[in-house]
Amino acid sequence: MTKRILFVTTNGVGLGHLTRSMAIGKRLPADCTPVVLTLSQALPIVREQGVFAEFLHSAGTVGADRMDWQLLLEHRLGELCDTYDPAVVAFDGTSPYPGLVARVLADDARAWVWTRRGMWRAGLGADALALSPLFDAIVEPGDLAAAGDRGATARVREGVHRVDPVMLCDPADALDRRAARRELGLDPDAVCVLLQLGAGQLNDVDTLRGAAASVLRAKPGVQVAVAESTIAVSRATAEALPSDVVRVRVYPLQPLLAAFDVAVTAAGYNSVHELLAARTPAVFVPNRRTQLDDQVARAQHAVAIGAARLWDDPTPEGFERAVEPLLEASTREEMRAAAPGVGNGAGDAAAVLARLAREVR
Repeated sequence: MTKRILFVTTNGVGLGHLTRSMAIGKRLPADCTPVVLTLSQALPIVREQGVFAEFLHSAGTVGADRMDWQLLLEHRLGELCDTYDPAVVAFDGTSPYPGLVARVLADDARAWVWTRRGMWRAGLGADALALSPLFDAIVEPGDLAAAGDRGATARVREGVHRVDPVMLCDPADALDRRAARRELGLDPDAVCVLLQLGAGQLNDVDTLRGAAASVLRAKPGVQVAVAESTIAVSRATAEALPSDVVRVRVYPLQPLLAAFDVAVTAAGYNSVHELLAARTPAVFVPNRRTQLDDQVARAQHAVAIGAARLWDDPTPEGFERAVEPLLEASTREEMRAAAPGVGNGAGDAAAVLARLAREVR
């Protein structure tokens, strides 16, 4: 008998939590079927993967009263449980919503799982962590920087299924350098640098993306590629890029990372592990304003092992100091050699959910 597993993900315009849930869902055994409820505008991407997917606007997206929205979430989860009758509901987010918690407390007909990353910023998240006992299991995607984890989850191991870092794609999915460049329309002979820094006009050096682009475009033999969200900006309203800059709007980008000699990106969970797995030298710009994610510690770990550099001076001059060594082939080779092997824990996480599903009813 087929068991359904309902994945519930946060995210408004982001893809991190959703990508992780899809990574686990695609590795479920044949007797388990994934269903997704997401707050992300990337709903079409999920459906393109052939997965049953439902959507709910976040409170912020529609300007709803937060308490009213929690009641809406509780009601919607009840409807989906009635419709799909999942054996397991797996929530991926930093803090379980009150509406979700209400459903957990009211519904013991299925197993409830919290997929919860570590690397929380020190001193934060105690209220969220106190909700752990409500769940039948905690799945923790591993973090290569775990030795530097000073957050609240680092001290909680009971009932936690820790797996290797969870990624959507496996090494076998990756294209080689030549094929990846051909796929993206990149110069086969240039030093190609990927900028994945979110918003900011390329001609505005007061933004991180603009500052980085101004430095790189002045370097002979360097080609700049700008990664843009496949969901946040429509093609009709996208920024007009200079003719020497390549626009990259691909999901997932992970199998194509061999195309790039260097990547410049924030130090989020997915970005860091995908780049280290691909052995792509990187300049990390940690976001210091995240709700819980300790991007600074994650970036510092990558720097400490010699696989990345840190851009912590948000000026063109600061970026030039950070990136200049990576434009030398010998430095990139050293950094690639320093990158650790990264296993993919998505299959192990899927096995945990499948086992719970078989134990229900």
